[in-house]
Amino acid sequence: MSSVEPPSIARLSTQDVPRVQRLDYWADVLASALVPMAIRCQLPRQFEANLLSAPLGRITVTAICGSAHDALTTQRQIARSRGRSFHLVMSRNLAWTMTHRGQARILPGELVLVDSQLEFEMNCPDTYDFLNLTLPPEWLASWGSNVEGLTGRVISADSGWGRVLSSYVSQLSPEFALRAPLAESVLADQLGALLALTAHERSGESLKASPAERSLLERIHECIMQRRTESQLTASDIAAALNVSRRTLHRVLAAGSETFGQQLLKARTEAAVRMLQSRAFDHVTTAEIGRRAGFSDASHFVRVIRQRTGRTPRQLRQGRKVAEGAG
Repeated sequence: MSSVEPPSIARLSTQDVPRVQRLDYWADVLASALVPMAIRCQLPRQFEANLLSAPLGRITVTAICGSAHDALTTQRQIARSRGRSFHLVMSRNLAWTMTHRGQARILPGELVLVDSQLEFEMNCPDTYDFLNLTLPPEWLASWGSNVEGLTGRVISADSGWGRVLSSYVSQLSPEFALRAPLAESVLADQLGALLALTAHERSGESLKASPAERSLLERIHECIMQRRTESQLTASDIAAALNVSRRTLHRVLAAGSETFGQQLLKARTEAAVRMLQSRAFDHVTTAEIGRRAGFSDASHFVRVIRQRTGRTPRQLRQGRKVAEGAG
């Protein structure tokens, strides 16, 4: 019986080729990993670049860093592409300029959605550190027609849902994609839901829920709470249990300004806190409480509890015992 190799991080670097070949080599790397591009650099023999890439379900997470350069995609490069794709791009260290359905200057932490079938030019004036999320067109379309309308528009890190989306994307990396404590589909759905919320916000459309949607939202909350201990629980699982489509589930959550990932973590956190603050679970280790609440990774459990309560699981338990002793 043949075994399936686990996914790994693809690592590519201009250090692997002679300096005289670096620009051509890097153009080949980008054509293979992202989209075909022409690259210009004032000092080609001093050009350096590195790429790390890993799958996150149907999304690909790619981290790219390197020397100052310009890159562009014209009709010539588009004709060489293997098909259409969308790319959610963020600079993590410097401001850069882009021409893609108009010209824009993008600050660190801001996002832009790029369509591989449209001409594109980017200018990186200094050493750069970029994150690129490759999104299949059919996956992006499943989140609503408004989402594609974000193409070429700067998503500010200071605006409503844009702030949440930027914060979420900044936490992603190829390394995280391979050791993520939640199912890949949950993390991808979180991204899709945040893109949909951002698109709705930009369009000015109302997300007000109808009475039927509010009733369904309550059922979604209840179902998530009941099944929170399933470590690989996904939005599709909840949608199937409630006999609704995955898109309907995300739309109803969005109408309540919620995402599936947020609600799942909330349900697991509340369950864990209740156990940590109950004497009935004093004989259970904190790691086991995390597992019973649905956290498959102990370190992730500790981080989430600290972020949500300001204390570690052990501190929560000790605080309750101190309070009881003082009483």
